[in-house]
Amino acid sequence: MMSTKVSQWQRIALLAAALSASVVSTAWGGVPGLYQMHLDASIWQYTGEPCAGSSCLGWVELDNNPITAFIAAGGGKLYQVHTDGTIWSYTGPPCSGSSCPGWVQLDDNPITQSIGVGGAVLYQTHSDGSLWLYTNTPCNGNSCPGWLRLDQKPITVIFGAGGGFLYERHLDGTFWQYTGPPCYGNSCPGWLKLDDNPSTLAIFAAGAHGVYQQHETGSIWQYTGTPCTGNSCPGWVELDNNPETSEIFAGGDLYEQHLDHSIWQYTGTPCNGNSCPGWMMLDDNPSTLAVVPGPNTVYQQHTDGSIWQYTGTPCNSNGCGGWRMLDDNPATQFTVADGMIF
Repeated sequence: MMSTKVSQWQRIALLAAALSASVVSTAWGGVPGLYQMHLDASIWQYTGEPCAGSSCLGWVELDNNPITAFIAAGGGKLYQVHTDGTIWSYTGPPCSGSSCPGWVQLDDNPITQSIGVGGAVLYQTHSDGSLWLYTNTPCNGNSCPGWLRLDQKPITVIFGAGGGFLYERHLDGTFWQYTGPPCYGNSCPGWLKLDDNPSTLAIFAAGAHGVYQQHETGSIWQYTGTPCTGNSCPGWVELDNNPETSEIFAGGDLYEQHLDHSIWQYTGTPCNGNSCPGWMMLDDNPSTLAVVPGPNTVYQQHTDGSIWQYTGTPCNSNGCGGWRMLDDNPATQFTVADGMIF
């Protein structure tokens, strides 16, 4: 039976990459931008062929390196971080036997903590709280100059990117948007405060249609475009107020997962007082381990390692049949879809 315990590296990936969901083009000539990492740290790409019964042949191996810690994807590109902090980008080709040459090194920094992708832009955080943007210059020998520092705050808890914007959340619950310029020496002035609410969790999602945050009560809020003025931060509208909400995810659409593991999609109607009718149930499977949205669809992974894609039919009186299986491998550790890890 697959263990569902999340390691420190996996938790970093969940907090950083999963919150940096973005809507991007499908990778490599129409093949769905869906990837998985196995318990042996091997990396696999979905080729577009769903399971036929118990046969799930639609996967090709991209790497088999046992020191891979986690993966992230976006903008038609796939990245991995090794346990030594190095960052690598997939350039192809896929593995041929035990040879997997399709990777180029982007950084070699032992204090790398996490990476995230917003559109076609790659970011990383260091253990000192700094936040960096990749400038598309790979390593040359021991020199890895392709990074630009955007912030240097040890109180930064998590960051995320989507819709062309970069965000971060601080320990005090404040929420910030990057507006530029990058850091100059010890000065990093390029940030605009969007919220100042101590009840904001370290759970937010950035997608095609905006950025969302979750409060301790389970309520979900969308940013409307008005930043803070002094202590006033009015730029948020409530989308849900359900204490059963456990997590939110954004890509082409916004999704929430409840404590019972059910999956819900936001349909566009915000709350009106205590009424929040803008949600549609897509699944109610207690075996759901995690949820990830792509640009035009949403996937889920079960506790048995199987991966499923939503086919467009929400739950009704006959059940929640709108899912098809893409893989049934108990060795699956976590899965990535164009900009989100779960």
